[in-house]
Amino acid sequence: MNAGNRHANTRLYEFGAFRLDSAERVFARSNGERIPLAPKAFDTLLILVQHGGRVVKKDELLRTLWPDTFVEENNLNQHISALRRALGKDPGEYIETVPKLGYRFVGKVREIEETSPEFAGAETSETFISRRTRTRIVLREEIEEEEDTPTESVPFVDEISNRARAIPDRSDLAHSPIRLVSIVTAAIVLGALALLGWRVIRLQTVHTGVAAGNLVRLTSDDGLTLSPALSRDGRFVAYASDRKGRGNLDIWIQPVNGGAPLRLTQDATDDSAPDFSPDGQTIVYRSERDGGGVYAVSVHAGEARLIAANGRRPKFSPDGKWIAYWVGEETGDNTGNFMVPGAGKVFIVSSSGGPPKAIQPHFAAAGYPIWTPDARHLLFLGNRDPNLYNEGAVDWWVAAIDGGEAARTGASAAFQKTGFASASQVPDAWTADGTSVLTSAALADTRNIWQVPISTKDWKIAGEPQRLTYGTGTDSQPTIAGSRLVFSSLTAKLEIWSLPIYANHAKSLGAPKRLTEDADGHGYPAVSMDGTKIAFSLQRGGNRQIWMEDLTTDKLALVSRSGFPAFNPNFSPDGKELIYRTYEDRTAVAYEVSLSGNDRQPICENCSDYGWSSDKKRLALVGASPAGISILELATKKRTALLRDPEYQLWNARFSPDDHWISFNATEPGRSRIFITPATGLTLVPREDWIAIPSDGWDDKPRWSPDGNTLYFVSDRDGFRCIWAQRLDSKKHPLGDPIPVFHAHESSRSMSRVGPGDLSISVARDQIVFNMSERNGNLWLTSLDAQH
Repeated sequence: MNAGNRHANTRLYEFGAFRLDSAERVFARSNGERIPLAPKAFDTLLILVQHGGRVVKKDELLRTLWPDTFVEENNLNQHISALRRALGKDPGEYIETVPKLGYRFVGKVREIEETSPEFAGAETSETFISRRTRTRIVLREEIEEEEDTPTESVPFVDEISNRARAIPDRSDLAHSPIRLVSIVTAAIVLGALALLGWRVIRLQTVHTGVAAGNLVRLTSDDGLTLSPALSRDGRFVAYASDRKGRGNLDIWIQPVNGGAPLRLTQDATDDSAPDFSPDGQTIVYRSERDGGGVYAVSVHAGEARLIAANGRRPKFSPDGKWIAYWVGEETGDNTGNFMVPGAGKVFIVSSSGGPPKAIQPHFAAAGYPIWTPDARHLLFLGNRDPNLYNEGAVDWWVAAIDGGEAARTGASAAFQKTGFASASQVPDAWTADGTSVLTSAALADTRNIWQVPISTKDWKIAGEPQRLTYGTGTDSQPTIAGSRLVFSSLTAKLEIWSLPIYANHAKSLGAPKRLTEDADGHGYPAVSMDGTKIAFSLQRGGNRQIWMEDLTTDKLALVSRSGFPAFNPNFSPDGKELIYRTYEDRTAVAYEVSLSGNDRQPICENCSDYGWSSDKKRLALVGASPAGISILELATKKRTALLRDPEYQLWNARFSPDDHWISFNATEPGRSRIFITPATGLTLVPREDWIAIPSDGWDDKPRWSPDGNTLYFVSDRDGFRCIWAQRLDSKKHPLGDPIPVFHAHESSRSMSRVGPGDLSISVARDQIVFNMSERNGNLWLTSLDAQH
């Protein structure tokens, strides 16, 4: 009997003190304690267990785990190491390494088939929760009326809520088919009555509250539903959703224990990040209308009023007297929310109106404030040093609203020790007992909700972060009331797109086309000038490597082969070579690769970005520290300084097609400008010779058109990160107003959610290649008590 047939009915595998559920993809201890594993690590363990006692060769594992992709053996080694850490201190107790061959699972395995009479008693608590929750969702969907968009209705219908709560748990229905039919029938009748009496078209969520260890899905939208906020009594949840199908987010409110949602806002722009007043009668939120700001609206709907222009993520104080918010640009990706100098400022404003008050205005960057339980302090993500552009400068800080020095909590160090992908995590909410703060953080392949212990006596981190959710996607934006915990579970993908364009005239020729589609993160996209090849930094399982895809054959090739993470590919003008950089021993090292022979050689150290000259003899280099621009002669490796400035950090240097000019962007706290400078001299070019592209916001990633008469770039000048173009005269001065080339204003698909490093654009003769983050998801409810 082959392995596939032998394990066809097997659901559970038991070995030692562990249980492996192949259907629910749960790995746990016999006492029910769940052990988190990355998806590929879980697959690796399952394969080894299913072939227990025999050697599974490394190439067999690689082919099975990555069937359509070439990966290095190091990827497999990382998963084996992770499994051994999860299984215990003795590395050979379960997984034996067979030198030069592969691995053998040596533990004694007991297989339990799903048809076995002992199967029901063998389920772990987590497995049972997952099965029960999924079945409950199916039941709810069966009794819903099919409809493209929900009809707004008053959600405060006690009769409907009471009847919804009376519907029994899935576990009570499992052994009573007759009762199941009667319940479904009763629910359909109830829906019809509600339609006649209250115009409630569909029953949104049917559950009996939050039992210990339970997980309940609150929304079931096909698009994007996120940023939940619970009322203080835990009875209602407000959130943002694009379920109306118009491409924008609206604020909705619905009872947690069942009932129809009410749409509170109906603007054409995005509304998001709601928060309840302590009395539950008012909701404040962020709206993108009229340039963006904080607005307030009654929970019974009606006209919204402006609270604070430009404000983001408002939060009522526990006593309801104040509203905290921040002003800046949200540039977070799926790993963190790094606060570069100038990225944001924190404010409070009286809930009854009045002028705002800045909190810790001397900070280089501050954002995402939440109130401490005493209503007299704010906890926020901040960077105090205006000269530091690295995560070591970012931490959680606590400051009194009446002034005084801010206290550094040490959260950054705790996050680094835990192994989070980024130390720049946003504080989301305090627990009801005031002992911990909830945050969303990425560890290995998943982003989950974590609880961070913190002392209210000295505002220091009081213990290691503890994981609360174990979803395989992106669990984020937690909100809490008592023991009830609601969070967004999102699917986020960073994909590469191509916009057809007549590049020399900044004229779009159609809609963008997706070039990649999988669960991995595609950063730093680059396209060859002839448009036949793209390259990118692929983030997979905590690893980053440079891959190249031939767009004519769809073939993928691995370009970088070192054991270090690789970034920022750049094709030579003729497309025959590629440069990328790695970090080796904390030093940025750039490599040149011949694409015909795959030969590689190091070309520079302390270089983070580079632009080719048309004859491939020189590179315009950006130094990693300080961020200035030099010219590198490739034959001699001689570097000549071209641009330095005490006020600006300089980035993205690119030769014009005729090699006479160099474009770049210069950043200072809160602002990035694009300049053009002559490239023919051998001495430093003074700032008075820089040619500026006018802007008051953030312009980034300048790229030349093939004829050198147009400069493309990313800009937030319309409130969103979009692609713009600037026509140039013969002396490279701006000619006319900037031209919008591509708008990315949708919440579900955005350039604003891409990290500032990963985001890039690349221009070929007939297309612009760029990357965007795509998100969809829904809200889930659980009990914080169940996590302890």
